[in-house]
Amino acid sequence: MSTKRVLLVAGALVAAGTVAALAAVPHFRGHRMGFEGGHRDGGARFAERLKEMDANKDGVITLEEFLGRTDGRFARLDKNGDGFIDASDLAATAKEGTEYRVKRFLKMFDTNRDGKVTKEEFEQRAKDRFAMRDLNSDGEIGLDDMPPGMRERVGRRAERAKEGKEAPDGKQAEAKEPRRFTLDRLLGRTDRRFAALDKNGDGVVDAKDIEAAASERVDFATKRFMKRFDANGDGKVSKDEFERFAKERFTMLDLDDDGKITEADLPPRMRGRGILK
Repeated sequence: MSTKRVLLVAGALVAAGTVAALAAVPHFRGHRMGFEGGHRDGGARFAERLKEMDANKDGVITLEEFLGRTDGRFARLDKNGDGFIDASDLAATAKEGTEYRVKRFLKMFDTNRDGKVTKEEFEQRAKDRFAMRDLNSDGEIGLDDMPPGMRERVGRRAERAKEGKEAPDGKQAEAKEPRRFTLDRLLGRTDRRFAALDKNGDGVVDAKDIEAAASERVDFATKRFMKRFDANGDGKVSKDEFERFAKERFTMLDLDDDGKITEADLPPRMRGRGILK
């Protein structure tokens, strides 16, 4: 990793915290489609999910058990309980989330508790986070502010650059001086974020601004949800439509087509561990 890359990462970590309250975008996830790929945790998460699905703990997962979580999500989204999910249900769900984000945003940034966030209040959190990471208080995030291991790696990269050697990844090491990550750079990013949140341009961010920003995302998320699940295009999603992808996933995981997921359907490395029978 080059020095420039290290500083960019450091700056991103500082900047990320300034808008954490608004990070969640409405998505209306219907299901996980069974078990998502990768299993970078060595299968532990996969195994835990299997155990959760096995409701009666008999070592076998039936289709009914497999759909348990999907059915729970359907019930939560079907706000009026009419057996369908439509735009009004999604809007009600999004409204709950937006109200929470408004409260969290104001709690985080509205220091004088007047129900609105000024540019100065918004910047102060960024300044505080920057100060915590600027260990030597020199006004910039540099190598001296990095953990020892990272400093060593960047130092070795710099030495290779001076000697004209290639990096381990085969790329020529960078010799140019990186742009320092200063407080001014951070505040530049913060100012752009503030301007994007201040929808009406009155110099403060309040509930109406956040609701306006959320409305744009909700409209897109609703269209995406309907496109994915509303198979017959009637403007509402039935339970059968909502379960469709999960059922397809169950069929793919049921390798021997016996209508259930057992140990025989698991990857070889997960057999014999008491997860399923």
